Amino acid sequence: MDKGYLVGGRYQILGTLGEGGMANVYLADDTKLNRKVAVKALRYDLQDDESVKRRFGREAKATSGLSNPNIVNVLDVGNDNGLQYIVIEYVDGPNLKKYIKTHFPIPYHEVVDIMEQICLAVADAHDHGIIHRDLKPENILVDTSSDPIQVKVSDFGIALALSDRSITRTNSLLGSVHYMSPEQIRGNSATALSDIYALGIILFELLTQHVPFTGDTAVSVALKHSKEDIPDLRAIDPNIPQPLENAVLKATAKDPEQRYQSVREMRDDLSTCLLPEREHEAKFIPQPLNDLDETKVIPSIGADDDEVAPQHKKNNRRRNLILASLIPLALVLFLIFMVVKGNEETTVPDLQNLTVKQADVMLKGSNLQVGTISKENNDDVEAGHVIKSIPAKGLKLKNNAKVNLILSLGATYYKMPKLIGKDYDDVSDNLKKRGFDVTIKHISTNEYEAGVITKQSIKAGKKVVTKNKKLILTIAKTPAVKRKVTKVRDLSGYNLKSIQDYASEIGATLNVSYEYSDTIDEGVLISQNPEAGSVINQGDTLAVVISKGKDPDSDSNDNENDKNDDDSSSSSSATKPVTKDVTIPFDSSNSSNTITIYLSDATHNINTVYKSMSITQDTTQTLVFNLKSGQTGTYNIERDGKQILSGSVSG
Repeated sequence: MDKGYLVGGRYQILGTLGEGGMANVYLADDTKLNRKVAVKALRYDLQDDESVKRRFGREAKATSGLSNPNIVNVLDVGNDNGLQYIVIEYVDGPNLKKYIKTHFPIPYHEVVDIMEQICLAVADAHDHGIIHRDLKPENILVDTSSDPIQVKVSDFGIALALSDRSITRTNSLLGSVHYMSPEQIRGNSATALSDIYALGIILFELLTQHVPFTGDTAVSVALKHSKEDIPDLRAIDPNIPQPLENAVLKATAKDPEQRYQSVREMRDDLSTCLLPEREHEAKFIPQPLNDLDETKVIPSIGADDDEVAPQHKKNNRRRNLILASLIPLALVLFLIFMVVKGNEETTVPDLQNLTVKQADVMLKGSNLQVGTISKENNDDVEAGHVIKSIPAKGLKLKNNAKVNLILSLGATYYKMPKLIGKDYDDVSDNLKKRGFDVTIKHISTNEYEAGVITKQSIKAGKKVVTKNKKLILTIAKTPAVKRKVTKVRDLSGYNLKSIQDYASEIGATLNVSYEYSDTIDEGVLISQNPEAGSVINQGDTLAVVISKGKDPDSDSNDNENDKNDDDSSSSSSATKPVTKDVTIPFDSSNSSNTITIYLSDATHNINTVYKSMSITQDTTQTLVFNLKSGQTGTYNIERDGKQILSGSVSG
């Protein structure tokens, strides 16, 4: 499901949390209660598989009745246009496998606390007639925000309702082989004691950071669970308290009768295993499964050798006669046994990811045979390995029945399309759905519009396996505009038209004011700011004062004193340019801001617009005031119609 999709008109998809063999899990927002949840939706390719749909429905039914602080609770169940989904509690934290990896070694008291929480969850499920059947650290989530940490058991997807016999027939021998009990490996149905075995393996992993048995294949690991003793824990870590090791040994006894007989019994034992009074407890040694109930013959004591010999010969003759008479009976019983055995049922084992040879061994071990073999492409399963079996794992068949195998031809190849020239937003969703690991780079260019792909790391037409394939795309962005910097020319003697042409040439904003001058002709420059030889940026203001010629009110026939008075008066009425740099802040909530500047000086009115412009970033503007001696100039600056700056300068 795509990001943003509204499941059941309520749960908006935020992203993917994981993919499973039966369902995909998504992080979603519950729009009604404004909280994060996990949505578990049946995979699209399994929508038409009735057996899978029934199993998915059983999961919802089995877990919806559970309410426990250590169980990931089911919140809702629904159907969205034919898509079955379950809404479950979202736990923001790692699974126990990852937690062990990042926090090992874990203090013994914390190990015990984690196990007690898991036991409480599993015990509650058992009380409701549900066996988990796939207990492993990957199915246990850790809420690290709690103090102390809280763990929650999840994924009852293959849970077995004890009261539902149909589930018993169709769901045997499921779960991960590293945590599977010996009786499950032998093809027997899982029981509550099988869950206890898995709990013992989880406890072993919490104490050592690894599982007790490993191997190159699932078959080799399964055989070790059936035949080999659990490795010596205190040889791995001598500091492990003996009662804690005993809990592992008792939970993982090969014989179910020697294990804890309930999860609560195991939890009660764990709750006291670190107490000082149990410090010197003897090591628990399970009796080997092969030695159980073995009958041994003990010879008579005190008999004389001479007396024993004749009696021994007599007994031998009698035994031979009895054996001879029993042979025909044994043959009849054997024939009856073979007929009955031929009608017995066996369970299809999990063959996924095995080679044909390994699958053949597993099938023979379950009294089954390899049937027809077909092949198809698969992105997840290596070529030559089993994708799935028909009938599927867990189903019951008659002994010696044939099981068909579907083998992988390897991943499906995808012909890389030409992406150059396409807008990235138009192709990104398709690339991600196909499994590409996309990395984006940007380049400033005028050749393509912003957002268009200019380069791709995988050539068009090349066939590739898309899953997790690295794809680097270079995307165009608008090049940053470099502001032109100009050394200001000496404009002495320039008329207004020439000055306007020069301002246009260098990209400056021209600000013109006028004054009378007895020495400079009308229409010619009196002064400029910035001064000649200094630098000006493109867009900055060039302020000039233009002569209006001689003041017509002045009297050239006045005496020298009057002339001096006039000069003094003229000096007091003359203006000079005063500059002030103001930084105008950009409001990023809009793509651009409209700026309007108002000035009050000798030549400008505060109610008249001095300058209007658009900005896309913080911009520094030089304001030029024409002020008489002692005069104060003021300014107001508005952004999108609202005043944001004001101030004053003195002449």
